[in-house]
Amino acid sequence: MRAPLEVRAETLKLARLLGRDRESLSYLDDVSPDVIRALREQVTDLLFTADGTTLGRLAAASKLLPVGLVATIGQRAFGPVLSARVAGLIEPDRAIEMAAKMPVEFLADIAVEIDPRRAREVIARVSPEQVAQITAVLARREEYVTMGRFVGFMPPPAIAAALGVLDDRALLQVAFVLESKDSIHELVSLLSPERVDGIIDAAARDKLWPEALDLVGNLDEEEQAEFAQRTGARPPGVLDSMLTAVDDLGLWEELRPLEAHLPPEAQERTAAARARASA
Repeated sequence: MRAPLEVRAETLKLARLLGRDRESLSYLDDVSPDVIRALREQVTDLLFTADGTTLGRLAAASKLLPVGLVATIGQRAFGPVLSARVAGLIEPDRAIEMAAKMPVEFLADIAVEIDPRRAREVIARVSPEQVAQITAVLARREEYVTMGRFVGFMPPPAIAAALGVLDDRALLQVAFVLESKDSIHELVSLLSPERVDGIIDAAARDKLWPEALDLVGNLDEEEQAEFAQRTGARPPGVLDSMLTAVDDLGLWEELRPLEAHLPPEAQERTAAARARASA
């Protein structure tokens, strides 16, 4: 990912953590993405290490009560924030038992507040069916950052289940804010050619070319070639919308990985648009 796109992704994540709009953090647009990421991680660590002794006692006390009762207490007394803090301190199998007794809407609330790094063993054991249910709720709420934080901790069957309930627009936005871009290859490997066409069309329809170009920039050369060929095969208006977005947003460098693999006619049109932009 090039620096401008990486900064945008990192400020989106920080804004979600702070409960702010990304635009309110636009003053960070000239800051290194590594610095923004470090700040976000420090804030997260502070939130999850505060009152650590008390949280540990709560987790220990939960072992003395029936799973169903603990699930009810978590929902009605603790709420999603405290439940998220405690989740990583509970034995994974027991946590999964509790999750099975909680409404999916509440599990989605917890997902928004949890730090996946501290609950990785629990996340890895959530069934694909439950992952799909939670993902559907998060997608409806447009919690793209939340979903992006979980991908790197989910096994392939769970990722496939999540993809099954995400539309193409949502998938592009989740991929943009993945915590680890290495996870993009896992996502793309599960996409059918028709799904790739849908992503390209969504980029044109919903003005998500920055997200799409970021996706392409993190693929290997073979994947980039397939994406480029399928982009060139879409109706002419799709390529036109991409070139307009690239010019308006100054993303010509981000376009290069895709441009190199476009069909000849699309390459000519792209070269002409680049020449006009630099004239």
